[in-house]
Amino acid sequence: MKLLTKEAFEKSERFIKEYGRPLEIARFNYEFYNGSVEEVLVALSCFQNSDGGFGHALEADLRAPESSVLCTSVALQIIRDLQISSENHLVESAVQFLCKELNEKQLSWRIVPPSAENSPRAPWWYQNGREEEFDGFSLNPAAELLGYLYDYSHLVPDSVIQLLSEKVISVIVGAEEIEMHDLLCCVRLLKTQSLPKAFRNQLYSKISPLAEKAICCEEEGWMSYSLRPLQVIDSPESTFISSFEVATNLNLDYEIQEQQSNGAWRPTWSWDERYPNIWEVAKKEWTGVITLEKLLTLKRFDRIENV
Repeated sequence: MKLLTKEAFEKSERFIKEYGRPLEIARFNYEFYNGSVEEVLVALSCFQNSDGGFGHALEADLRAPESSVLCTSVALQIIRDLQISSENHLVESAVQFLCKELNEKQLSWRIVPPSAENSPRAPWWYQNGREEEFDGFSLNPAAELLGYLYDYSHLVPDSVIQLLSEKVISVIVGAEEIEMHDLLCCVRLLKTQSLPKAFRNQLYSKISPLAEKAICCEEEGWMSYSLRPLQVIDSPESTFISSFEVATNLNLDYEIQEQQSNGAWRPTWSWDERYPNIWEVAKKEWTGVITLEKLLTLKRFDRIENV
C-alpha cells in the first residue's frame, strides 16, 4: 500500500497556494489546517450572481459569467461538504435559483443557459444544433440536484420532490447501461442524508449493477478520460466499496504515483485547440481543483503520511 509522502504533500500544498484560485486555497486550509468555513464561503460567494445562481467559471470549462445550473451544482457540492444550513443566504438563494430554472413540465433543468454560446467554453458545452439534448430530461444534472432539494426540502414544494424522485427512478429502471456523468449524479444523490430509506434502497438496487458496467477497473483505462473507481468510491464509507475494494486500492496507488514533480495532478482532457489561450487558464484552474480533490480523497483513505 502506497502513501503520499510528507514531502510530496508539501509540494501539492505549495502548488495550490501558488497557482490555485482563492476558493481552492480556502478549502485546502479548511480541510488540512483548521481554516474557517467563512473564508471558504467568502471565496465561493465571488462566483454567485444576484439571481442566486453561480457562474463566472466556477466550473472551469464554462467561462460564461451568467448563472448556470452546472456551476450552481458545483457550488452545492462544496456547500454540502461544509454542511451549511439554509439559513445562509448564499444557500437559500441557490436553491431558489434551482426552483426557478426547473422546467416543471419536463421535470428537467437546462444545464447551461443559451447565453453561454457567447462565451468561451469546452466543446461539450456547445449548444448549436443540440437543442434537444440540452432541453430534455437528463440524470445529469437532475439526479444530483434532486439530492440538494431533499437537503433543503423546506424551501421546495413537496410535489416537485415527489415527481422528480419518480422521474429519476423511472429512467434508471429502464436503463441497461449508464453514462459516467449520469452515474456520478446518481451517486451524489445516494449520498444525500435526508433521502427516505425506501427511495434510497430502490435507487441503490438499480444503480449498483449499472455502476459495475460503467466503472473502469483497469489501469490502462485510467490514462485517458474514464470513470475511475475513486470517482464513485471516494471514501471508505462508500456504499459501493464492497464491490470495488481491490480496484479502489489499486486506484489509490495509481493516483499517488501519477502526482507530477511539481506536486500537482493535471486534467486528462483538453478543449481540442478551441480557445487555446483561454484553455491554458482553464487548465491551470482545473489543475488546482483536481490536486485538491486528489488530496482530499487520499486523506479520507488515510493515504497521506502524517496527515
